[in-house]
Amino acid sequence: MIRPTEMLSAKTLADPRSRQARADLATFASDERMVQLCNLEAMDQIRRWRADFRPERVVPYATAEEKIRGTTIAADGAAFRSRKNWYSLKFKCQLARDGESVIGFEFLVGDPVAREKWDEFGLPAVH
Repeated sequence: MIRPTEMLSAKTLADPRSRQARADLATFASDERMVQLCNLEAMDQIRRWRADFRPERVVPYATAEEKIRGTTIAADGAAFRSRKNWYSLKFKCQLARDGESVIGFEFLVGDPVAREKWDEFGLPAVH
């Protein structure tokens, strides 16, 4: 697992270009907001880890439901989309006590997901 020392999602959300994303997050129920914050952290961390990836979407439940325990989310069956392809992903995300910011994150990028599996896993071909 890759364990970054700097969390990136708060900086992304603070950017003026993220105004709509901040507004959308405010409308979500607590668990969904935490999942979306972790998805954003995943995209930011993958982008920083490998510049050739351009993550644009994360599905935390592609091959297995994500598990939420308190303020920790474990997504062992996640996937992310980059440059028109889906890749398997595993991550663990720790949020602050209030669930409003990411304070810990680790991830592992796996193999590309075979195109013939996209429908089965609910992975759209177009963003």
